[in-house]
Amino acid sequence: MSLKVECIRKLMGWCPACRKMTLQTEQPCNFINTAQISGKTGNIPEFRTSNIIFPANTTLVFVLFYICISLLLRYPEDISLFLAGLFLLNIFYYFLYLKTLEAAVLVDRFGVHLHAFRLKKFEIPYEEIESVTSHKLEKRSKKMSLLLVIGGIALCGFFFYIAIAEGEWKPLLLLVSLFPLLLFVERKQKIRFQDLNTQLYIKTRHKKWYEWTPYYSLIMDEASATEIKSSIEKHL
Repeated sequence: MSLKVECIRKLMGWCPACRKMTLQTEQPCNFINTAQISGKTGNIPEFRTSNIIFPANTTLVFVLFYICISLLLRYPEDISLFLAGLFLLNIFYYFLYLKTLEAAVLVDRFGVHLHAFRLKKFEIPYEEIESVTSHKLEKRSKKMSLLLVIGGIALCGFFFYIAIAEGEWKPLLLLVSLFPLLLFVERKQKIRFQDLNTQLYIKTRHKKWYEWTPYYSLIMDEASATEIKSSIEKHL
């Protein structure tokens, strides 16, 4: 009987060694990628921070605000036109300041991305960066703060004197209208920004025709400045 079964198996193509071969071929295979990934092409983590101030934005806002104030104090003779211009000036400055609050920096494998730098967004490729340096900012002393307070009080007194003695109410109205805006700006800065004690300079190889220096200045906290500086230096 067993001989008949074995003959039938052979006729059907069965081989006694097939089971052994099947067990030998079913072995797990581990593939190891031994290729090294360079620092520039690897998956480098991104770093982003919005706890930052661009001094270029502060300068731009100051220049625009000074031009608007000069035009407003010089040309409108009618008080109604002056008040309308004063209202438009405050609205313009309010939205201008909100735009500067969008300031942020992003460092990834493509370069350094500056958001709302001079109210626009652009990228600095690593090939354009020559060096990056940083230094701690000194805190304002009590003596300097006291001098600023005294200067502000003296300026207010001068405007009151002009308004009473010469009947020129425009500077005083301008000053009064700015108080709510200044309080709003100070409150926003206290809520949003923390420990802005480090200034970072990114020097590029080529400066634009409208720029004074090839440096991009950033003011931020020390931890963010260290992280950005380290990320940039890895590509230089």
